[in-house]
Amino acid sequence: MSIGNSPEDERPFEDERVQEDREEDRPSIGRALQQARIAAGLTVDDISSATRVRMNIVHAIEADDFTPCGGDVYARGHIRTLAKAVHLDPAPLLAQYGDEHGGRPAPTPAAPLFEAERIRPERRGPNWTAAMVAAIVAVIGFVGFTMFQGGDDGGGETNVAEGSAPTGDSSPTPSPRSPPTPSPSPPTAPSRPRRRTR
Repeated sequence: MSIGNSPEDERPFEDERVQEDREEDRPSIGRALQQARIAAGLTVDDISSATRVRMNIVHAIEADDFTPCGGDVYARGHIRTLAKAVHLDPAPLLAQYGDEHGGRPAPTPAAPLFEAERIRPERRGPNWTAAMVAAIVAVIGFVGFTMFQGGDDGGGETNVAEGSAPTGDSSPTPSPRSPPTPSPSPPTAPSRPRRRTR
């Protein structure tokens, strides 16, 4: 009779021994892919051209080096692609990769497509193009109006039609004129009215 722990208590459980034996018997991911490739009669070059996975990555995966893959997501994709190319089921290989390298990565939450509160209207300044066009049209209009409207050479003279007398509003300045010399003129031509000098 023994009191305390018996030697039977320190023996590992049967299930633990069986699981450890299975892991030791199970080939690594790279070894399994390499054995399947050789069994299919394919070379690394054949696999590389069929899957478009570079040769150095295929060699690295077969050596159980997943660093050239560029991350877990790419490594899983390469394992899946290579397993299908050599006619292996990729699920157990991916499960083994997850066990050895930390499991499946956690999904990242999707970003919202549209957030109205983040969008602010763009501040717009004055429309200088429209202002410049309006100014140019105004200048051209003013110049055109003065060219066609004004033909007056004198500033304050007004044209008086024949037979009408000038109004008394404007006071013309007398200009020294010499008295007109009578010249014979045809009787049918009307003569200009003379201005009176004061």
